[in-house]
Amino acid sequence: MKKNLSQSPVPPKKESNKIVTNLSFPNAIQAIINGKKVRRVEWSSLKEYGLLKDNFLMIHRNGKFHTWIVSEGDLLAIDWVIVN
Repeated sequence: MKKNLSQSPVPPKKESNKIVTNLSFPNAIQAIINGKKVRRVEWSSLKEYGLLKDNFLMIHRNGKFHTWIVSEGDLLAIDWVIVN
């Protein structure tokens, strides 16, 4: 059984019969490496997410892909979730 290492007081949410937990940045990057899309709960749009595209870390925002310049806030955040 996988432990939830998040320090967030927010309980995990159920979406589409899968439990979505808050992840740290290293866990989010590992998910990206494994082909998943991730986003932060803090980000305003549910359609905004990060992924690996053509060997570059990218953010999909407003229907376009942009180079992802990772901020200190992104690095320290523990509100990452995997996008279904």
